[in-house]
Amino acid sequence: MSKYFHFVLLFILAVACNPSIEESGVPNVAVEVEINLNDIDNIALKQIGGFLYVQGGVRGIIVRHESQNLYKAYERNCTFQPADFSAIVEVHSSGFYIEDLSCSSTFDLNGFPTGGPAEFPLKEYGVSLAGDILFIFN
Repeated sequence: MSKYFHFVLLFILAVACNPSIEESGVPNVAVEVEINLNDIDNIALKQIGGFLYVQGGVRGIIVRHESQNLYKAYERNCTFQPADFSAIVEVHSSGFYIEDLSCSSTFDLNGFPTGGPAEFPLKEYGVSLAGDILFIFN
């Protein structure tokens, strides 16, 4: 009984302490992205409500201009079956929500699931604004 208890305890600790995968199943990867807001390719981020897809993270990152000096960044890897290569979210053409066309999951603009099979929110990255440079990190 004691050996069984120790084995179960070690297994739980090993699973709980795994830093490479979150509860959602989306892998943790290093993110260090720098965006110059004055670059013509990034002009969409000048307007409040504007968004941009950038490389980084697991499947890319959605960067959104929330309000005056507030920007948000979310992983594009859908939290439903994140190992599936088609598990990529995008901002709906209306600009009102985020969707994964492969599994029909939908998320609000804060990354929380609103429909479909996804149960976990999108992974959010840290964002810092210094002058006209936006830093995205984890």
